[in-house]
Parts: sequence; C-alpha cells; structure tokens
Amino acid sequence: MYYKKLKGEKVYLSPADIANEIPYMTRWLNEDEDLVYQNGFYRSLFNEDKVRDLLNKWNEGPYMFSIINEDDIFMGHVSLFNITDNSVTLGIYIASEFRNKGYGTEAIKLISDYIFDELNKRSIHLEAFSYNTKGIKFYQKLGFKACGIWHEERYAHGKYHDVVMMEYLRKDRI
Repeated sequence: MYYKKLKGEKVYLSPADIANEIPYMTRWLNEDEDLVYQNGFYRSLFNEDKVRDLLNKWNEGPYMFSIINEDDIFMGHVSLFNITDNSVTLGIYIASEFRNKGYGTEAIKLISDYIFDELNKRSIHLEAFSYNTKGIKFYQKLGFKACGIWHEERYAHGKYHDVVMMEYLRKDRI
C-alpha cells in the first residue's frame, strides 16, 4: 500500500511497499539496460530473494521513497543516504517506461524541497558515471553542478571510468 507522503501534480513519494515492488525491481534490475548500466548492476544476477534483501538493506537507511504516478503505479525509488548536519546524498531511478515524461523532474523537486525545508540541509550530493551524459544533463537542468571527479573510480565493460560528483545548494534553488 502506498501513502501520499510528499505530493506533486504527476507523482507522489511514499514509504516503500517492498513486498509489492519485488517483482518489478527483479525485472528492472535484470532487463532495464540503462538502469543496470548507469548504476553498476551489470555484473549481478538478481532473483526475487536477492532483490528483497537489497530493498530491505536500502530501506534500513532513514529515507527510501517509492515514486508513484497519478494512477498509483510504482515507477522507481528516490533514496537519501550519507546524511550529515549540512548535506545528504541522493539516489534516484525510474523504470524505462516512465522516463522522459517529467516524473523524475517532479520527484527530485519534491525530495529537494523536503531536504531543504524539512530536513534543513544546505546541499544535496549525487554521483554519476562520466559516460552517463543524459543523466548529468538532467541533473544540471535541475540545478546540480559538477563539483569534482573521482578519476577511474569505477570499472565497467572492460575499462575504468570517472565518477562525476555533483551538488545542489540551497542558495542556488531554482
């Protein structure tokens, strides 16, 4: 069951309903090439037991929200971790059939408002593989700026890749 914790026009963010989400996540983590490739899951094989364990681990952190559309359909997650006095790290994914429709934009705006207004943080951080140019452009459109690079940090598909660190500051809110 989902609850409208943070509400927007096209989506709302709800506490996760892991039992309901396991079949979707199992399919996405095995078949969604963008999700698998952009997040480093390509070396892993996921059955429902592994996905249940993974989601339960992610849900141990203080904030994992399910992204739900206006038809109450589960589309992905947005999570907050590495929480300090001043900042938080953001992770987000949306299934391929829901991308490029404004859902991710609205989900990040909802969670950003929550981070700045309710959690009283000054900055939001995230990481993106350097080859994820679509993701980096998307984050920049939302106000995130590159703030550093970890050179050759991730090994994927036979070579090392840089990881781009990005941040969004409260004072730069759009």
